[in-house]
Amino acid sequence: MKVAPALSILPLLLWAAPAVAQEEEAMSAEGGGGITISGEAMLLSDYRYRGISRSEEDPALQGSLILSTASGLYAGARGTTLQEVEDFGDVQLDLYAGYGTNLGLGTVLDLGLLYYYFPDGAGSTDYFEPYASVSHTLGPIEATLGAKYAPEQKAIGGQDIFYLFGEVETGIPTTPITATAQIGRQEAGALGSYWTWSLGARYALGPAFAGIRYVDTGLPALPGQDAGFVLSLGVRF
Repeated sequence: MKVAPALSILPLLLWAAPAVAQEEEAMSAEGGGGITISGEAMLLSDYRYRGISRSEEDPALQGSLILSTASGLYAGARGTTLQEVEDFGDVQLDLYAGYGTNLGLGTVLDLGLLYYYFPDGAGSTDYFEPYASVSHTLGPIEATLGAKYAPEQKAIGGQDIFYLFGEVETGIPTTPITATAQIGRQEAGALGSYWTWSLGARYALGPAFAGIRYVDTGLPALPGQDAGFVLSLGVRF
């Protein structure tokens, strides 16, 4: 696993969190609250992006920070180490901002813009992707339906990419276990189209968690896009 290049970016996400959290607590104490800082640091046995490995089925590091406001506005960054991904380099940095609003009766609308940034990518690798989703919570079950659309850009071969996805998450009563299921369909013109899906579970113990997912795609069963298990171990703050 190539982690050295990532160390120039991931520490900004992982090590800055305590200082940022202290500033956020100070703001709340002074009456200037309404801003929440949260984050996550995680080790993955494989980094799968829409069902396809971007770490050559090897372990990857991932860290994220998100700033959210009481009004529903938010912004965040997520960094992930890569391996053997043509032209993309060794790090993927996802920068995003959006707005979430409660529509009532357990329904939430989320709108935003995601920018994929590859700091050491070769040539044109960066691109942006607007997204929208609707989530509904009923008891312990939360279901989400959403779409992401990347208009034609040089980094994605001059094609537009449309990704439709659905997710269901539910806590198992009287246990620290959460079960998840996801399905997605990507349409990318000449780049091809395919389905991806996963089933998983996550065990939480305080801020720490461990997870397992079974991931598969409708693509031919070749290395990096065949079915497999992804293990995760991390901490939230």
